[in-house]
Amino acid sequence: MNYQVVLPVFEGPMDLLLHLIDTNELDIYNIPIAFITSQYIDYLNKAEEIDLTLSGDFVLMAGTLLTIKARMLLPKRIQAEADEGETDDPRDELVEKLLEYRLYKEKAAEFKALEQSQSRVFFREVDDKTLLQLFPAPNPVGKLTTHDLTRTFMQILESLAGREKFIQLPRDTVTIQAQIVYLLKIIKQQPGGIAFRSLLGGDSLRTMVTTFMALLELLHRGKIWARQKESFGEIYLFYNDQNGKEAIPNEFVSC
Repeated sequence: MNYQVVLPVFEGPMDLLLHLIDTNELDIYNIPIAFITSQYIDYLNKAEEIDLTLSGDFVLMAGTLLTIKARMLLPKRIQAEADEGETDDPRDELVEKLLEYRLYKEKAAEFKALEQSQSRVFFREVDDKTLLQLFPAPNPVGKLTTHDLTRTFMQILESLAGREKFIQLPRDTVTIQAQIVYLLKIIKQQPGGIAFRSLLGGDSLRTMVTTFMALLELLHRGKIWARQKESFGEIYLFYNDQNGKEAIPNEFVSC
């Protein structure tokens, strides 16, 4: 009966060393160098038996381990003379490199997990009808309706270079309520009106969506007015002084 030997494949000598340390539950800060060298060379011998091609780095590391092992076998007085100012423990440099490599592997695993989680996120294409269902406003906005605002909003999204008609709503620190407070302050400071588009330009996509939702809420509450100088023209927003009168220039009122 023929037996097939299967060896795990490692990215490099550091990967192999970490595997041996973890498998044997060794203290990385106090590596039993004779044992780990024996395990390491045993792997190289088995790899050679099954014609597993290894890079020269594996052989170089074997030489490094044997050198460290030899230095640790020297009497302390002779070792100190041979080191001449180097670190007291011949393993220190190896331990430092292993710790750096372990950190690299951990971070690489985190990034891979993040990438996999992002690959499971799907986006819906959003059209005017869908937006109106998501953000309904029962009352017309003066001589404009939420459909007019939505159409303008979608035009802004479509004009963004490199972005398709997708609305991405990841975790965000900007809340709708915070945007309501901010927008009301900005609009109140503009008695001549402020362009709807100017409040949406230059922000991230998620902030634009939050801003749009906040504006719809302000319009629904009657805190602001929306007007155009002409049909299909630029939409301007005005602060409602709550006195029952629209403080809006004549050119907007007449449209």
